[in-house]
Amino acid sequence: MKGKLLSAALLAISVGIGATSALAAGPHDSNCVSCHSVHYAKGNFIIGPQPNTNMENPATSAKTVGIDALCLGCHNDAEGIMPIHLSTTHPVGIAPTYVKVPEKLLRDGKLSCISCHNPHPSNPNHKYLVADTKKGNNMGVFCAVCHAEQADSSERTAAGSAALNFGPRVEARVAVVGSAKGESTLAEPVASVKSTAAAPVAANKSATTVKY
Repeated sequence: MKGKLLSAALLAISVGIGATSALAAGPHDSNCVSCHSVHYAKGNFIIGPQPNTNMENPATSAKTVGIDALCLGCHNDAEGIMPIHLSTTHPVGIAPTYVKVPEKLLRDGKLSCISCHNPHPSNPNHKYLVADTKKGNNMGVFCAVCHAEQADSSERTAAGSAALNFGPRVEARVAVVGSAKGESTLAEPVASVKSTAAAPVAANKSATTVKY
């Protein structure tokens, strides 16, 4: 009897571990506050890390903005978390012209980090990609979601029926419009949501202002 109970307990533990690991596709863990700050947001979507609006985007000849700035707040040389350099990576911040990209993968009609990645730990895909690549062994299927003309027939077929695991698709309900370091606005507040926040204190220029 004790042996059966022990076996059942071990099975439950292994199932629980398996379920947890199945959701974790990378170093983003299930502790939401690693990225989000409920009370002291520095970026839209109540992002806690300071958005990186200082990096040059060669695709737009401007500084990074929006959701890309949020991602690059951690993925840069200073933070040392898988640094991303926009001069050597897939272009973001522009509307696709060479390939037909599914509309759901675009943000405001443009490519962004979340066109390829859903960064949440609920995404089981390798490297948080929006399509399953069999743990990176079938990257061609992921690429063929957009680059169908460059893919072989089997990749095109697989990509056509691939389930896409989208990242955040809606506008931030809380739009950060200033910060302690005086960064410029990252995104306009949602027009359909009326502002109920108190007016910023004029004497405190370092205060972060959010609009609901």
